[in-house]
Amino acid sequence: MKTLILTFLAFLAYSSSVHCQIESSIKEETKANSKGSFNALVMELPGTTSKEVNKAWGKFMKKFKGKTKFERKLNEYITDDASIKDMSDNTVDVIAKIEERGADGTAISVWFNLGVSYLSSNDHSERYPSGEKILKLFANQVSADMIEEELELAEKALKELEDLFKKLEKEKVQRTKDIEDYKATILKMEESITKGEEDVKKNEEEQEKTTLSIEEQKKLVEDIKTRLESVKL
Repeated sequence: MKTLILTFLAFLAYSSSVHCQIESSIKEETKANSKGSFNALVMELPGTTSKEVNKAWGKFMKKFKGKTKFERKLNEYITDDASIKDMSDNTVDVIAKIEERGADGTAISVWFNLGVSYLSSNDHSERYPSGEKILKLFANQVSADMIEEELELAEKALKELEDLFKKLEKEKVQRTKDIEDYKATILKMEESITKGEEDVKKNEEEQEKTTLSIEEQKKLVEDIKTRLESVKL
């Protein structure tokens, strides 16, 4: 019961800010990464944590067939030789950095290294939309992961509530049976009490009769003693 209550409270707390599809504008900034300062696509992800976003990015980048590794000291994801056909006929190196923004969630900065330069709307007007598309797809991935987590928690709470209901049903059946047994026992006891009272009444009547018989018998004994004394020498 305690576990159920905790799970249900956790679900209520979690669902108090129901996750919907993340919609966030994407902007360009010159930002520093481990290779230097370059143009990056920056997108804020409200209502998220760095743990959620980091997990989602590693999974998301597998779609582009490159080799992704996380440099913990640099706090960067580096993907070598990603295949992004809309952006380049050649492979693209991608660097991503996820920042915690406290109550505002997180933000992700992504650099697309095209070989000679980094993707920007000024220098690559035709290719730039593919970068935005990738970030929007990632936002959808994060939204889906968060909603799946919410669904999992909701289903767990539902199952525990259903299990509790079944337990309560069984308890009701058992307690109803107990009550019927108690009633049957009480009826038997009442019958036993009634019979006992009748037996006590009969006993009292017998005692009265026996008392009279004793008195009569005592009188008879005394008469016999008197007769005996009268014939003694």
